Amino acid sequence: MRRSLSLVLLVGACRREAPPGDVAPVASSAPASSVSVSAVPSASSKKPEATSVDVVLAGDAIPQVKVLGNDLTQIFARMPAYWGAADGRVLNLEAPVGERKGLPSDKSILAYAAPPAWFDKLWSVARASAFVAANNHACDLGPEGLAATVAQGDKAQAKLVGAHPTDPWTRVEVARKNGRSVCVVAWTTFLNDKGKKQKGCLEGSAGAKVARAELGKAGLELVHQELGKKDRWQGCDARIAFIHAGREYKPQIRPVMDQALAAAAHVDAVIVSHPHVPDLVEVVTSPAPPDPNAGDGRAAGRPVPVFRSLGNFVSNQGIAWTPGMSVELLEHEGLPDPIRTVWTRVAMLARLRFAWDPAELVDGGPVSAPPKHVFWGYGLLFTEREAPITIRLRPLPLGPLDLSGDPIAQKLAKGPKPFSDLLKSPCLLLENATPVCEATTKPSPALEPSAVPSADPPPVPEP
Repeated sequence: MRRSLSLVLLVGACRREAPPGDVAPVASSAPASSVSVSAVPSASSKKPEATSVDVVLAGDAIPQVKVLGNDLTQIFARMPAYWGAADGRVLNLEAPVGERKGLPSDKSILAYAAPPAWFDKLWSVARASAFVAANNHACDLGPEGLAATVAQGDKAQAKLVGAHPTDPWTRVEVARKNGRSVCVVAWTTFLNDKGKKQKGCLEGSAGAKVARAELGKAGLELVHQELGKKDRWQGCDARIAFIHAGREYKPQIRPVMDQALAAAAHVDAVIVSHPHVPDLVEVVTSPAPPDPNAGDGRAAGRPVPVFRSLGNFVSNQGIAWTPGMSVELLEHEGLPDPIRTVWTRVAMLARLRFAWDPAELVDGGPVSAPPKHVFWGYGLLFTEREAPITIRLRPLPLGPLDLSGDPIAQKLAKGPKPFSDLLKSPCLLLENATPVCEATTKPSPALEPSAVPSADPPPVPEP
């Protein structure tokens, strides 16, 4: 990261705001990847009003065999109230849509597929406003599988971010309230396949493309180019970038934060997934875009929260961990061991509240403007397991206001840094709390060296 730019961890300097009222979820009937820019009907008697829009984002939903054997309704039965009360909900779908019989027969190749019926039910049960479709597994079923994913999204009226018939960098509206809109753009830094399948998914040989910006200088330039395009964010008041990047089962690495910093020149918040373990939240000082004429640019010098990793959301990783085991990052034969590492069972929910002061109205709707405030916080969930394959998400109660917690949370709080710090921050929100963190004064811990990993470790067989 450039030394001239401030990179800081937000652990305090918070302010409180009244909890949001109940709001209707974003209707899932809009066409995939569409953004409504229509104004609220004119009403001469309507007065300007302050508005806040809440969005919750989750990490990886992985359709492993034993995940598919669970009832999604039961998996989500204990989701915290703020998930359903949010104006928008977004999660990463770690697979293309299709049948598993289309996956490679070589079991050493870790590949996933989300059966259409499972995809449709996940969309419904999770009450998702959008799925992120840009990740390293997006091309596991080849270009045809990517095209089938986009087609199934259209069929189920499920919005997809990061995959599109022509422009995978298309912004997708995930929430709209009182004329204010929140949009997301998503991309991955790599695809697992390095041959013809990857080329076909990037170029859209079967009718769909996935967004990718590789780590390094070329990727940084592409991020600025795509996020700074004229009219890229037309109709969007608040903007979120969702990046799939990092090193699996490790704290986030500097090249990914470099890309997050580039994105911060154009957006109001950055979300990262892929490491399969949760990580800290940092606030970066937004740089100026290389092109001062970049369309719809944001001002330089803004504080932009970056969620370094949301970890898993729905998965079967960590299946072998028991409360009597270590909470360190465990290895097996010199490689990370996701089967026995407890942090693969900790899901982080990023909570963002975008707030606007009363605004000038045009034709009854507010003038498009960046949010006046970006409040943030996060919740933590734990994946409970019961024999033989039961997977259940439940909130972790431990937080700065509830030090009693439960045995699992107390043990996690004694784990290795930076992960244990997640359970001690004032930005960790309990069930009905409102995002309150907005500014920071404390320097962040050092990131890992800036060497870009050439590849992930060899895949671990699916448990």
